[in-house]
Amino acid sequence: MPRQFLALFALLMLAGCSTRAEREAIFDSQLREMAGAPEAGLLKSMGRIPDNTYQLEDGTKILQWRWDTSYIDPGTPPLYSRWGGWGWGWDGGLWVPMGGFPPTLVRQSCIVEWTMVSSSAQGYRWQGAGCQRVTP
Repeated sequence: MPRQFLALFALLMLAGCSTRAEREAIFDSQLREMAGAPEAGLLKSMGRIPDNTYQLEDGTKILQWRWDTSYIDPGTPPLYSRWGGWGWGWDGGLWVPMGGFPPTLVRQSCIVEWTMVSSSAQGYRWQGAGCQRVTP
């Protein structure tokens, strides 16, 4: 019984992990399912009104959504190594930091554009590292 539980736990842990390519494939399939939708249905599926709208001369409309997210990667603290000295007590040795990385601001953005022809979603394109889900 414990082995079965551990095997199931390990399987569930692996299922929860996904690569960026897998997340982007899921995102793309979500968008693909919206193709052909009327404009009102597209707005509902995208979860909010577009950030920009462009009207082309031929009557085609471009709807654009943007997402910008940011977070702070905490980095890693340095390891300290002792240089000099002769014993275990304080005898003049020096603790020197080695390695480590400072905290870093990570910005991710995503742009999704839909081409509307006769009020129907005919095509889309998207770009960015932050494209992982349709609604924020």
